Amino acid sequence: MRLMGNIRLKNLKFAYNDKQEVFSSVNFLLPRDKTLSIIGPSSSGKTTLLKILNGELEYEGEVIVNGVLVSKDNFDALRKCIAVVFRNTTYITDIVKDELKYPLENINLSPKEIRLRINEMNEFFGINKIFNKSINSLSLNDKTLIKILSYAIMYPSFIAIDDLLIDLDLRTKILLLNYLNTKNITLINVTSNIEDTLYTDYILCLYNGINAIDGKTLEVLKNEKVIKRLGLDLPFMIDLSIQLQLYDLIKKVYLNKEALVKALWK
Repeated sequence: MRLMGNIRLKNLKFAYNDKQEVFSSVNFLLPRDKTLSIIGPSSSGKTTLLKILNGELEYEGEVIVNGVLVSKDNFDALRKCIAVVFRNTTYITDIVKDELKYPLENINLSPKEIRLRINEMNEFFGINKIFNKSINSLSLNDKTLIKILSYAIMYPSFIAIDDLLIDLDLRTKILLLNYLNTKNITLINVTSNIEDTLYTDYILCLYNGINAIDGKTLEVLKNEKVIKRLGLDLPFMIDLSIQLQLYDLIKKVYLNKEALVKALWK
């Protein structure tokens, strides 16, 4: 079985036109097998970081993927490990089935393997009902899902998505996360929706050219003063739990309503 990998950023620096500095020194290690949300105020460099991972921008410092230092010489090989799906990524074809088949045909997979991968996706998501439909006729939820799946179907080590979970309903989010997990695909989730950080193991918060705070998701979100000082809101359940703790009504932070209600009514 293919193991999920890790990513390390060391003294990452980047500026547009050598003037508009975005990163002055970003250092971060995403442990093996752990998923990540990247957050931060507007213009903090979230999408820029994805462009660096996608090989679109030159930078100073080091990006290390699965223990291998990324360079111009090996990037084409390492790019197969990382699929980056931007919010403005366009569709290649018009029909759902063609959009899913295209990347597999492009890497010369056999028709048998293509059918196998699509059948597995259908078992997870029930996409057979939209398989022959025009992508433009789909709901935003289904359009976004197909956009992500057209990259995930290639089984990269990492899939980095640019503020796309926000367009998926709860059921689809959970199905997607389960699918990625079964295929050992590590999710890197750039998001403007703080609630979506609760689906990942770690958080990296960018601010003023550095990582202002990072670590395990719950530990980062417990830093209420830091998060709010950066102009971000806490997820509703985290914020409510912290407020109830101040009144000594509960003893810990809860991530879901059912567990919180049960604790309050003990």
